[in-house]
Amino acid sequence: MANDPLTLVSSLPLFDSLQREDIEKIASFCSVRHHKAGDVLFYEKDTKDAIYYIIQGSVKFYKVDRFDNEIFLYKLYSNSLIFNVSKLIDSFFISCYANAEFLEDSTILCIQSQPFREMIYANHRLMTKILEESFKMIQQMQCIISRDVVFDGTAKVAHMLVNELDTFNKLKKHEIAYMLHIQPETLSRILNKLTRNGTIEIEKNSVVILNIQELKDIYE
Repeated sequence: MANDPLTLVSSLPLFDSLQREDIEKIASFCSVRHHKAGDVLFYEKDTKDAIYYIIQGSVKFYKVDRFDNEIFLYKLYSNSLIFNVSKLIDSFFISCYANAEFLEDSTILCIQSQPFREMIYANHRLMTKILEESFKMIQQMQCIISRDVVFDGTAKVAHMLVNELDTFNKLKKHEIAYMLHIQPETLSRILNKLTRNGTIEIEKNSVVILNIQELKDIYE
């Protein structure tokens, strides 16, 4: 993968509608960074004069309660923009709203927030792209609310199987349980029940969906 910001910026979906001169301008205040799994991108309440774009890899976001328990919020994958919408509007700095940690070896684009913000206000195409990213973030937050507040354990598992089957099959059971805020034993019971009902089957420790509509009916 190239480390040249201009080459990378011009290849990213976020900027594919921009003119060449706009891409060159963005590249002038960007840098490429490589991180290992387990590296921390930022901590909650850090103040960062930067916006991040995940070129390749994934990042988990979490908070820590007063008993030092880690509470998983959500994660983002390749071709995702990491930014706090309200801070992008209100100031030049990004006030970190959660802790962010890399789940795998990743490559990110680090964008200086002040010149980027100025470009957003001046460039209609870029503004449209940022709005699309904001709507995606809002939709994800809505899903998180439904998952954690409305869904029971079975609904959480069914929703993840339908929408993130590849991720589900890559993770270990305790990692899935952590993400869904359920106990590993509860996850095992749910999977066993879905298997007995003929909704799924498990082959070589991977879930195969036999009846996707039955899964959707659990949480819709």
